[in-house]
Amino acid sequence: MGLLASPLAILLAVLALGILIIVHEGGHFIVARLSGMRVDRFSIGFGPKIISFKRGETIYQIAAIPLGGFVQIAGLNPGEEGLATDDPRAYPNRPVWQRLLTIFAGPGTNYVFAALLMTAVYIAFGVPVPGKVPLVGALRDGKPAAAAGLEPGDELVSIDGHKLDEIGQVAPLIDGSQGKPVTIEITRGGVAKSLTVKPEKDGSAYRIGIEIMAKEEFAPAPLGKSIVEGLRFPYDYSRVILHGFGEIFAGRQKAEFSGPIGIVKVMKRQIALGFKNTLAIIAIISVYLGLFNLLPLPALDGGRIVFLALEAISRRRVNQRVEQTVHMVGMFVLLGFLVYVTIGNDLGLGKLFHH
Repeated sequence: MGLLASPLAILLAVLALGILIIVHEGGHFIVARLSGMRVDRFSIGFGPKIISFKRGETIYQIAAIPLGGFVQIAGLNPGEEGLATDDPRAYPNRPVWQRLLTIFAGPGTNYVFAALLMTAVYIAFGVPVPGKVPLVGALRDGKPAAAAGLEPGDELVSIDGHKLDEIGQVAPLIDGSQGKPVTIEITRGGVAKSLTVKPEKDGSAYRIGIEIMAKEEFAPAPLGKSIVEGLRFPYDYSRVILHGFGEIFAGRQKAEFSGPIGIVKVMKRQIALGFKNTLAIIAIISVYLGLFNLLPLPALDGGRIVFLALEAISRRRVNQRVEQTVHMVGMFVLLGFLVYVTIGNDLGLGKLFHH
């Protein structure tokens, strides 16, 4: 397990992220081919190619910048050299419903992949049920817990030496301190930590500013229930993510973004915890990728779907140069944001931007 917690876990995390990219782009690829479109290139990563080979009419490659991938469908980008305007296999010349399905297939495949993974998890390990072990839920900004370094998802093990067996023990132990600093033992990503927190008076009781939630446990379930819960997982988790977005926009929760390096770090921690956690974190990130790509923003699949929907409603083709310019600008903004997040958050160099 110690070996798995370092280089091997990192390697497996990178491999898992690569698989999710292949799943997403593979969805575009398969539906494009089924719709009669020509696919010229299937790339994992952007920029200069590292290795490539050609099979049939498609070049398959791994590129140098591991920030995603792409499928180059003939005619998807206006002005491609050597492409006849009346080519029946070009993207613009296919029916709008086929183009819509092709674009939606990427995020859709991420959802299907997550559902299949979680179905396997629930069949093998049982379905999630509320447990008794207390976890940190939301944190209130400016309160003692946030200032002391507690984070959502931390497992509360003990308070001042009192072992915690259920969530109802937390509040009385905090209040019983009468404002004196307490030592809280936690587990974060499988690593034990000790933090000192000084409760403060809040109404009639002493509190530290956290919401307590029960840690999920897994219990055996009938095969049918396991399958239903697995198939529901992408929908249920999407609701959780969207609720989080709503909390951020309302100012009740701090926005925290991660780039590819941050995602690999999260995956590495879960991989080190075992096979069940590995499958679960891959499914969760697959849902994130699917939902993020469905956002109606330029350069994302959701942005292309918006233009296709406008075409379907108006029965008029949107000016391809205008659409391409919008997506190009969106791509530069998105890549710039990814670089900023990777340097500022993933690599911990955010303070450099404030000097």
